[in-house]
Amino acid sequence: MTTIRDVAKLAGVSPSTASRAMHDSNLISDKTKEKVRKAMEELNFSPNYAAQSLANRFSKTIGVILPIREESVGNNPFFIQILQGISTICNAHDYIVSLATGQKEEELIQNIDNLINRGNVKNFIFLYSKENDVILEYVKKQKDVFYVIVGKPYDNIESTSYVDNDNIQASSDATNYLINKGHQNICYVYTNLDEMVQDDRYVGYRLAVKEKLFNSYKLNFSSDNREENKEKLLTFIKANPQVNGIVACDDITGLTVQQILIESGIDLEKYEIVTFNNSIYTQIAKPMITAVEIFPRFLGSEAAVLAINNGQKTLDVGTKHIIVPHKIIEH
Repeated sequence: MTTIRDVAKLAGVSPSTASRAMHDSNLISDKTKEKVRKAMEELNFSPNYAAQSLANRFSKTIGVILPIREESVGNNPFFIQILQGISTICNAHDYIVSLATGQKEEELIQNIDNLINRGNVKNFIFLYSKENDVILEYVKKQKDVFYVIVGKPYDNIESTSYVDNDNIQASSDATNYLINKGHQNICYVYTNLDEMVQDDRYVGYRLAVKEKLFNSYKLNFSSDNREENKEKLLTFIKANPQVNGIVACDDITGLTVQQILIESGIDLEKYEIVTFNNSIYTQIAKPMITAVEIFPRFLGSEAAVLAINNGQKTLDVGTKHIIVPHKIIEH
């Protein structure tokens, strides 16, 4: 197996100089760095960052914490796209991405604990923001651990690093889109208002209908029980026949509403739906659904930049808070 000593020998430098060159040290001249790079290429050598991390008690690994949900987050394109954004930045800076998941709080905490104590991971990205989150509280108590939140934090907003959309404004824009198309009775459909993003979108919806002095409606869907959702939606429609517009908290929820309406033989001409995320789901729906594009890959890449800067100060981003724009996409 090729080692750093082999690279140093081929480049005509000491192993310590080769190591500094690999880490782009200012102590090493550009000429020497180029010699070391050429030797690495010739020997097809990649630095063993995991071994270096153990030696330095620092891991070039970003732990990504996924939310605990009844349905699989792997089925949600939002999380796939945001992970792609994170991976793009981490790969460019020789960081490894490690996922922390769990079906229950205890399982997720155990996985995070393993990353911290066995893998020396000190840097995490939360892909959600939730009120009274025991997972976040656990991470906060760990020594020398940094974290970034994708979403707006519930507390300590000024001191917490986070990346988010302006979900209140985005939802207000989505609601006004329906209002401008002549809809006066609009319902907000959600799955969990304990999640900051869904709550903010509900606030934005309420602000828009209140400004027009319209009535507000909301409908709580289950995250994994389709038959229950069908019964809820049909019962709601029967009790509120005046409702003709839907703002759904995300693409999956919006598509579920549309499918239930179709299955029940209800004329889709009466109901117009706007969702969030603009995933492939909205584009393959029949008819296609208007969506608010929130640019999840950009959310992920910006979160990774903040996370790397948090731990090592290697990227001068000049801020701890990044707001990613949104855009309504008509299909």
